[in-house]
Amino acid sequence: MIRFFRTLTLLLLAACLTARGQELRTGIPTDGGGYLAAGDRLCRLDAEGAVLQNLPLARPLRALASLDGRLYALDAAGRQLLELNESGVIVAAQALGTKGRLRALGEGDETLWAVTDAGEILRSEDGRRWSLQDFNAEYAGYYPRMDFRAVAAGGGAVMVAGLDEAGRLAVFSSSRGSVWSARPLEYGGGQVADFEPVSLGYDPLRDAFCLAGGGGTLFTMPGCTHCNRLDRYPADVLYARIPNGFSALLLGSGGLRKTE
Repeated sequence: MIRFFRTLTLLLLAACLTARGQELRTGIPTDGGGYLAAGDRLCRLDAEGAVLQNLPLARPLRALASLDGRLYALDAAGRQLLELNESGVIVAAQALGTKGRLRALGEGDETLWAVTDAGEILRSEDGRRWSLQDFNAEYAGYYPRMDFRAVAAGGGAVMVAGLDEAGRLAVFSSSRGSVWSARPLEYGGGQVADFEPVSLGYDPLRDAFCLAGGGGTLFTMPGCTHCNRLDRYPADVLYARIPNGFSALLLGSGGLRKTE
């Protein structure tokens, strides 16, 4: 069991922030440790949360994911998929032939997923060969056109989230990543979640997807579609919720770093 997020302290996290104004925005657990990214720095951690390396990056990263022991990221422009070695060095860069900009990257059930702001959903079993589904074209007239911002997979399902043409939050789920259904966003007795999504993660212990975003919002979506929950934290933006075991790390703007 990876344990580093249970023992992370603000002191260890602050070691990643070597450049003024940079904030922790993304991170992933990996076998025997994990990674956190802040601007043009990549922090490699061991299983107990100790900082092994504080690595410079050739360019800022938008997202992180890991598959079969390899580390993947998106460049900040959203044009390339990057493969990194454990020292943060880019060993391969690949354009995926999308119409839109790559906005998010996720891993689950031995598959990499990516989404774009033009409503494209991509998947790969090896990080090199990708298939693309044009959601906006396939569901034209049935669902609104989407600007996807987040993707995650786990528990035999995959979920994507973004903004529709009216700028409203919309979330879709699929069991195989081919046929998509709208996820109900009601919570708390009839209220409907509506905020700008930033990242999406799957928590295997809760068997729930957690969507982080604007207003310091965390929207938890378990298998029960009537059991959604919305929480807010003291940040303008909640960048990510990174689960590990019985705890999770929350990363937000203004230096928010909180374990729950």
